[in-house]
Amino acid sequence: MLKNERHEAILEMLRSKKILTPLELAERTFTSYSSIRRDLEELEDAGLITRSYGRVELAGNHPALISYPVRIGRNSEQKRIIAKKAASLIREGDTIFIDSSSSSSYFAKELLNLKGITIITNNVEIVYFMTQYNINVICSGGTQSTLNRYALIGAAAENTFSAIHADWAVFSSRSITEDGLIYDIHYDETVIRNIMIKNAEKKVFLCDSSKLNTVSTYYQGSLSDINYLVCDLPLARAYSKSYPSLAIL
Repeated sequence: MLKNERHEAILEMLRSKKILTPLELAERTFTSYSSIRRDLEELEDAGLITRSYGRVELAGNHPALISYPVRIGRNSEQKRIIAKKAASLIREGDTIFIDSSSSSSYFAKELLNLKGITIITNNVEIVYFMTQYNINVICSGGTQSTLNRYALIGAAAENTFSAIHADWAVFSSRSITEDGLIYDIHYDETVIRNIMIKNAEKKVFLCDSSKLNTVSTYYQGSLSDINYLVCDLPLARAYSKSYPSLAIL
């Protein structure tokens, strides 16, 4: 497990369990005690947790809001590069599915000068941001995810995406293996993305280089399901050998 994944896993465990010991966190993340201590020092320095008498808990009164803000600030420069590349594919009048990932939030903010586009999203941050601009936005509705409070999930969200055919599905996920298999850590969000992918003419996977050659818990799909892979490093072009029809930006 990469350090950034481990940090997010620690925060999610604390949200669920409220209070844990460093030893319990080490065991649950299959990590050495010394590594967990360094992780906890970094999280405490960032103001996200508090430690006292061998106990670890989330800091502040709004633990549900931690996960997404942590992610959206991570690898920000890479995400901006990817967002600009992906936005160059979109044309005026297009209809775009956008998922609840932090990478997609960067992408959505690159679309502000396009006329006549329609965005359909389950990303609460995108819906809020777009209220300030003259862009058509359809909010999927649904239930806030307990693991990612900026994601709307469940039957209502699924029904919205199922009833629409879009020109584009733009999404990200947590990991992509060396073989081009895509994984995530939130099962409910993979369900929503699968509907987007099924109901879109063209599919775009936003993948900053920290996700390359990693794996997470839940299978999302394969690069064979995708039309465009957008990455910040040329390293991603290695996938063209196994997926010759894939466009890599």
